[in-house]
Amino acid sequence: MSKNDRLNDTALRMALQREQSRIKMPEGMSGRLMAAVREQAQATRPSTAKSKHQLIARWWQMVAAVAVIAVVIMLVPRLTKRQGMELYEGSFVKVEGQRQDDLQAIRADIREALAMADIAEAAVPKADVVQEAEREILQAADDAELHDLLEKMLNE
Repeated sequence: MSKNDRLNDTALRMALQREQSRIKMPEGMSGRLMAAVREQAQATRPSTAKSKHQLIARWWQMVAAVAVIAVVIMLVPRLTKRQGMELYEGSFVKVEGQRQDDLQAIRADIREALAMADIAEAAVPKADVVQEAEREILQAADDAELHDLLEKMLNE
């Protein structure tokens, strides 16, 4: 019997004696009760080999979970970068006569082109463009009824 088992046994015996003094138990009942408690304690206590096996199994599960999390953390930024670049699929730049279509390599060129397009779009007065388009549509109408219908639609 190990030291820990002896301490548990002593604690159980003291608890039983305390209870026995409060409740009058028949003679010999405390011994049987003590044996039943010991038996129950032995049944619920896992063997050391089993607990070591469970510890090793849990350790491997934790290692596997950490590995999966690490792989996901490494892949998420790469996947999101590719998704952001899908809009520019087919873009290319000619450098010294060579076509370069690696989106990662030409990302700065794409951003520069988009910025220049935004500046050019902002410089064009939109009201003038809309009025010119409306005028062209009305001039293209051959029929007077069609011309009146288009004019009515444009004025709404």
